[in-house]
Amino acid sequence: MKQLCLFIFTALVATAATGQKGINSMYSAYGIGDVQLRDYNGYNGMGSLGAAMPSVITLNELNPASYGSLPVSRLILELSFTGKSVTYTNETQRFNAGDFGIKKGAIGFSLFKNWGTSFGLRRYSSVDYMTSGTRYLIGTDSKLTSVIDGTGGLNQYFFSNGVRIKKHLNLGASITYLSGSVNRLETVSTNDATTLKVDKNTYYGQFVFNTGAQYQFKTGKWNWIAGATYQPQRTLNKTEDNSVKDASGNILVQDKSVNSTFKYPAIWSGGLTMYNDTWRVGVDYIGQDWSQVKYSGDGFRTTTAGNLAVGLSHSKPKRTMWGYVDGPTWSVGFNMDRSYLILDGNQVTAYAGTVGVTLPSANRFYHYNAALKIGQRGSKVYPLVKESFVELNLNFNLATIMFVGGRKYD
Repeated sequence: MKQLCLFIFTALVATAATGQKGINSMYSAYGIGDVQLRDYNGYNGMGSLGAAMPSVITLNELNPASYGSLPVSRLILELSFTGKSVTYTNETQRFNAGDFGIKKGAIGFSLFKNWGTSFGLRRYSSVDYMTSGTRYLIGTDSKLTSVIDGTGGLNQYFFSNGVRIKKHLNLGASITYLSGSVNRLETVSTNDATTLKVDKNTYYGQFVFNTGAQYQFKTGKWNWIAGATYQPQRTLNKTEDNSVKDASGNILVQDKSVNSTFKYPAIWSGGLTMYNDTWRVGVDYIGQDWSQVKYSGDGFRTTTAGNLAVGLSHSKPKRTMWGYVDGPTWSVGFNMDRSYLILDGNQVTAYAGTVGVTLPSANRFYHYNAALKIGQRGSKVYPLVKESFVELNLNFNLATIMFVGGRKYD
């Protein structure tokens, strides 16, 4: 377990220190980048459900109330990887890109009955795009070649707790620190081979709070979980460093540490899950109203974002001499994401289907999850770009029993 903890810690540091690079998405050029509202965990095959899903064999950070379901005296180490291949298509061009990296590392534990805690780090947003075009020098007919390269994104450092009140109600709260940088480098070339580099680096940082609740009840042979979360609007601190350099990297103009703010809108979710010993069916929805913060710019405006997930899973416990143990769990799901972005009157929308499998280890403490997500985002209609993607999510959940109750003697 010490080696596993060291591995998780190393992975977290690596995730924070390195940015995602390889997925060239123009939709990440706005705001704080391409935000991942859903969590990376063992529910990826069910469309990444979370509002009404418990944390038993996986850590569900989407709703901190789920940690009230953690088995007592259990320590869980979880690591999530994602590999993605994307084909981009517009009215005239077609090209491919890919990426693979760590998306989440977390540790969850329950020291006391009906109280669970989790902390860790996950990738919250990513910025990765490259555009090229031409522009004219003001007051002249001189045409300039412009290439813009965007990188960076925000990380989410979280500390969450969930408690179960009596038999039916779970309440939870999460303290999150969002931080990271969004970097924009524009290279401008003139006809006489003169090159200028305009470098803009924007740093974000702020604490964000998330609350959640889950209520469990039973009707006939089915168990139910109703869940909801709310994260209030926050104002992120923003610091900009701007500079203009020549082709050799010499600074010609520099404007350091311009402080401002960025309003990040509230997020809410609601969901319902029904399950028995073999089947689990769920649906949930995440909303975020960007129109409340009035964020807009040249060629784009924002609206209410919505993310719908529907999922189904089936598992068949195995009967052994020690009783019933977990068997393989097969899952399918559907996800629809309506982005907050409206480009030239067109709202960016994504549709995806998911399939997954969760395999338990022989000792029942480890669970290995693999999920495949196939879908598309946007369209070929200018100025949008159609993104057809295949995404592989791997989640490793390693658990053990903590030593509790003091020293015992024979």
